[in-house]
Amino acid sequence: MSSDRYTQELAEHGYFMVRQGFTPTDMQDMKARLEDIVRGQFAKDGRRFQADTESGRYEDVEKSEMGYRGPNVAYRKIADLEFDDVFLAKLQSRWVRDICARFLGPVTSVMRVTMMDKPARGGTPLPWHQDVSLDWPTPTQPELAIWFSLDEATAASGSLQVIPGSHRHGVIGRGHVLPTELESRYAPDSQVVTVEAQPGDVLFFHAALLHRSGVNVSDAPRRAVNAILMPGPAMHTRRNKPYPVLHGEGELRPADVARLTAIPN
Repeated sequence: MSSDRYTQELAEHGYFMVRQGFTPTDMQDMKARLEDIVRGQFAKDGRRFQADTESGRYEDVEKSEMGYRGPNVAYRKIADLEFDDVFLAKLQSRWVRDICARFLGPVTSVMRVTMMDKPARGGTPLPWHQDVSLDWPTPTQPELAIWFSLDEATAASGSLQVIPGSHRHGVIGRGHVLPTELESRYAPDSQVVTVEAQPGDVLFFHAALLHRSGVNVSDAPRRAVNAILMPGPAMHTRRNKPYPVLHGEGELRPADVARLTAIPN
């Protein structure tokens, strides 16, 4: 597919898929690093972990930032992967840079890079939401997100579901989680599309696109990575510090990130 086709699909549907953007070696490298992080064999102080719920209710997900609690915890999220040299290097691949430069300009800032796990026969539903919010600590709203699964992503395993074209609404209310009473208006069942993907496939979508995911009823895990991106330099308004740069002047470098013993605040 040409970049013109990407532009057309993003404008019309709010997303496009790059099939086999990452190589099998790329995927194996990322899976191995993630497994090392879960086992505690590749630790950095300050990395944020979020345990899954026992109830299976999104409302019961812990909201506070928690640290590593051992290899046997069911982690729903593992954050701060922009400060991991393996994941950073993959997101700085030439083809990813080219796509981000087309849609975000010469500098891409990263709000966060997070792994989200839905274990076999488990996981917590994620309700309809946008990767934008007027309550987030930045004057620059995210404009593009990247999503890819380290495992096969199917309807049964809780793959991403989207509402094509919903990005054209812009930020709905204050953004992020769509209020339940607005679901019939903005996310009717008749418009839901399930995005199925093989390891190596990479989904790019407009940050305002409504998306969600369900539980995993399959016998295999579904571990996916989400990167939320902003155009140009962006400031964290609470900390009065710039967000990390993924591409462009002042970008994070894998060699420097590899030497970190703690996640920068």
